[in-house]
Amino acid sequence: MMAFIRSVGIQYKCFSIEKKHIKDSVEATGKLSKQISSFIRNHYDDFLAFNDVKIYYDNGQVEVSKLLSSVFNALLPNPIFRKVMPTDYKLFQVADFICTMELLNLKLENNLFSRSEMIFFGNKRDLKQNYLKALRKKEWN
Repeated sequence: MMAFIRSVGIQYKCFSIEKKHIKDSVEATGKLSKQISSFIRNHYDDFLAFNDVKIYYDNGQVEVSKLLSSVFNALLPNPIFRKVMPTDYKLFQVADFICTMELLNLKLENNLFSRSEMIFFGNKRDLKQNYLKALRKKEWN
C-alpha cells in the first residue's frame, strides 16, 4: 500500500477530535464541521481550481454523511457525492489506510500505543520512518 501511496499524486487532510472531551454527537459534529469548514475556506481557491470536487464515502456513519453533505454543499459549488464500496476503489482503501496511520500517530503522541501495535510495527521508530514520514509528504497543509 505504501508503494502505491508514494507513487500517486494525492494530498490528504485528516480531521480529528478527542471523544473523551465531547459530551454528545451534536458537539462532535459541530467541532468536526468547524475544522472542515475552516480548511475549505483556507483552501477555497485550490478547490475551485478543480473541474469537479468529488466526495466518496461509504455512508458508514450517518452523522459523518450528513456532516460532509452539509459542509461541502454550503461552501463549494456543485460538489459531487458518490457512495463507494471500499473494495471497488483503491483510493478509498488508501484513504482508509491513511486514517488508520493518523490514528496510530495520535496514539503514539499520547503514549497509547498498544503492545500488539508495537509487535506488528516493530517499534515506534519503524512506524515513523516506514509509514508516517512518507505520509507527511502527502499531507495537504
